[in-house]
Amino acid sequence: MEKRIVYAYILTLTLITALMVRLAVLSQGEEFRAAAAIQSSYGLEVGESRGTIYDRNLKPLVNNASQILLAVAPTPESVTVLREQLPTEEFQRDLPLLESGKPVVLQASQMVVGAGVESFRIPVRNTENQLAPHIIGYIDGSGTGVCGVESGYNQLLQYYGGQVETHYLINAFGGALAGGAVQVTDTRPEKQGGVALTLDRRIQQLVEQAGEEIPQGAVVVMDPDTGEILGMASFPDYSPLELGEALTAQGSPLFNRAIAAYNVGSTFKICVAAAALEMGFSPDYEYVCPGYYELGEQRYYCHQRSGHWQLAMARALRQSCNPYFINLGQQVGAARLYQMASAMGFGSAVKLAEGVVSAAGTLPLPEEIDLGELANLSFGQGKLTATPIQVTQMMASVANGGFAVQPTLFLGTTEDGAVLDRADGTEPRRIMSQETAEQLLELLEGVVTQEGSGRQAAPQFGQAAGKTASAQTGRYEQGQEIVHGWFTGAWPAEDPRYVITVLVEGGESGGELPARVFRNLTEGLALLEDGELYQQVTGEVYGG
Repeated sequence: MEKRIVYAYILTLTLITALMVRLAVLSQGEEFRAAAAIQSSYGLEVGESRGTIYDRNLKPLVNNASQILLAVAPTPESVTVLREQLPTEEFQRDLPLLESGKPVVLQASQMVVGAGVESFRIPVRNTENQLAPHIIGYIDGSGTGVCGVESGYNQLLQYYGGQVETHYLINAFGGALAGGAVQVTDTRPEKQGGVALTLDRRIQQLVEQAGEEIPQGAVVVMDPDTGEILGMASFPDYSPLELGEALTAQGSPLFNRAIAAYNVGSTFKICVAAAALEMGFSPDYEYVCPGYYELGEQRYYCHQRSGHWQLAMARALRQSCNPYFINLGQQVGAARLYQMASAMGFGSAVKLAEGVVSAAGTLPLPEEIDLGELANLSFGQGKLTATPIQVTQMMASVANGGFAVQPTLFLGTTEDGAVLDRADGTEPRRIMSQETAEQLLELLEGVVTQEGSGRQAAPQFGQAAGKTASAQTGRYEQGQEIVHGWFTGAWPAEDPRYVITVLVEGGESGGELPARVFRNLTEGLALLEDGELYQQVTGEVYGG
């Protein structure tokens, strides 16, 4: 019995020995060695970059900050290096991450040099005070654009980006091997290529600052000669770093109001006046406003119930007399009014850039416009809706001498952040005579005077021209109708370089907050353009 046990033990021992020998032989094979090598390699994604989004002067709107990231193979040597070079508090914060022994990425306040530590400077895509968030949009956790320019030009921005990875040899437990070589793969391009927008970051900052008073609304600043948007903001704004909060915040901050359609009210009287002047009506054309316009059994009331009585086009615009323009619209007719409105851009969606499209709004067709609808349309009410972009586009056609321009946010691309490859623009198209545009611009100057509804828009520097609106919406809250306040204007009036539109949701009167925001913007633009004036007003030297 005991001999059988001994024999069995010897047999088992022999089999185990043979198996170990066999494994040793197999371990010398190419397939086993390759498998072992794969299992002992550990890849670490350190960070990534993405093409830059620039303003018109190739100043970065993103990637304008950076962070230091350390790729660390936790060995006694690397831990010693970190302890010696990092601030004590920072080292203590990171110590638990090092205790696993696995390679790790750490954020640091300074570059670190030493065994087992690789330091990289990686661009930060967005900062807390990100400019133009509604235009730029944001990216998801995988680095893919979700909305706005980030989404529209996602492929191009990824092309101009790259990644940093490190690869380590590790033991069977996943720990870094002491003295093991690290392989660094850095595919980031040397030059910062990307997309250039028409925005001017200085003007964009000015727009966002001036609009801080607006609870909900939008501001647009455009070059009237080219349609290039120099500044555009929606309020309230949001931070791409706090998307969770923005999703549930009051006022729907993720909603871009600059490209959304609203009732436009009396700003549309600019279009009615343009159509009438083109038909040969004189600015001296008079009408008697008794406080209402009567069409059949329907009365359309003036905001001044006592009436403006006898007045010509200049005073009708200054005091925004509804009956005057209803009468004028009836004579212009639906077809002519539609023709002018459509030429100005009403009723058409506009792709400002890939990923940023302005809504079409609603412009009723001539066959849909009966006399009652024509009456409403003549003072910007009824079925008509438009975006702040379209209202700005209308004002631009007056400011530039009678041409329709195509609004745009896309300027071009750059391979290196230094040279711009400008995109082909759309040629402006004449939609009214220069005489009509000049007459209308002069009439709109009167709105921004002590006698006009836009008196609060009067700038400190130079003269402006513009139009107020208090647009009824037909919607009520707590028994009160919601009325949107608008101001759209050109500055300086004598040779306009900017057209500006301000919308305040529920703002009641365009002659109040919208007009004041317009004035603040013109004064800010004056200081940006004139370094001596800036120094005189602020006591500081303008640094650009």
